[in-house]
Amino acid sequence: MSGFWDREELLGKIVKNSREEIHIKKVTKNNRDYLDIRTFWYDANDDCFKPSQKGVAIQMDLLPEFKQILLKLDES
Repeated sequence: MSGFWDREELLGKIVKNSREEIHIKKVTKNNRDYLDIRTFWYDANDDCFKPSQKGVAIQMDLLPEFKQILLKLDES
């Protein structure tokens, strides 16, 4: 979400369909780090992807718990 975050680092993208992508970023706001997972939509007028409100920002100190939940997917 360009302009909102103090710093952004794109870690990867997942193509959802021809008009949407999921962007995974490491971001910083007010000296706090987050993992931001957000849907971006394609704006044909500007020929670029823009952030939507669909997403979540997870504080980095909660990342170990988040990883453990994702690891359970492999177990099922």
